[in-house]
Amino acid sequence: MNDIQRFENLKKTIENDPANFQARRELAVLCLDLGFDQAAMKHLSYLINVFPNDANLYFNAGICWEKLKHPKYALNAYKKAVELKGDDPDFLYNLALAYEAVGMDDEAMLNFKKVICINNDDSNAFFSIGVLYAKRNESENAIKCFKKAIVNNYSDYFAHFYLAQEYKKINEVQKALEEYSKVIELSPDYSWAYYNIAQIYWERKDTENAIFMLRKTIEKNKKDIDACKLLANIYISKDEEKQALRFIGAVLKQFGANGDIYYLAAKAYQKTGNIELYEKNLEFALNNPQTLTYNHSAVQKELAQFRKNAKNAAKII
Repeated sequence: MNDIQRFENLKKTIENDPANFQARRELAVLCLDLGFDQAAMKHLSYLINVFPNDANLYFNAGICWEKLKHPKYALNAYKKAVELKGDDPDFLYNLALAYEAVGMDDEAMLNFKKVICINNDDSNAFFSIGVLYAKRNESENAIKCFKKAIVNNYSDYFAHFYLAQEYKKINEVQKALEEYSKVIELSPDYSWAYYNIAQIYWERKDTENAIFMLRKTIEKNKKDIDACKLLANIYISKDEEKQALRFIGAVLKQFGANGDIYYLAAKAYQKTGNIELYEKNLEFALNNPQTLTYNHSAVQKELAQFRKNAKNAAKII
């Protein structure tokens, strides 16, 4: 019997016998699994009214509220579950995540640490604590936690990625590269690892390897506009304006109008001496302020200065 058939059978059972609590429990969990979140909450609310001291019902209600995008309700449900059941590591972990979701990081940290006190091999808890330390810019503590998460679960490529990020923050660049490489070994399609390696090569002025890794990034994630911008910028820096403009044209075709891409196009045309298209692309960049991360005032001044210079040159002629 598949899940849909089970769903229909349980639904009929409850319609015939609303007080069949076991069938309603099974249906509530099945609704969660199938993504019928409103229906799941309806059944869980019914059961909580009948069994107000059942911790598992509150725990499932917390999951349901999360899926319904009501983090505060989820937090209250998890708090009640923990209050009723005590130090269950799964309950504490979800409670900690709920605290984090509403911005209560100190309470989240406390409950993640309670999970570790119960189970020192919980890689997810160590990872989550590491993330909180990283948010506080406490890289040393974050690194310790990510390392512990990896010891407990080496295949957790997120832990390797976050560890690499912290190494990069403290200028341990070689260690960062090693961890990004491990991410790729564990998850060859994780495009952010390629992109971060490319950034390191670019910072080291190793443009060939930077270009190679950016191409890999875009191969894995064709929607990575940041990788596209960096690659275009590298082409321009290498005086490969034709290659840059061909690539920029493809990017604009794929993504549509983009202030940053237009600005890079302007710089490429400037280097080729095509002042007409240089000016037009500066205009296009300023006309797309929502996607222009370069300093708007600086771009405006650049365009104004160009026009002033062109006007003065015309007067001389």
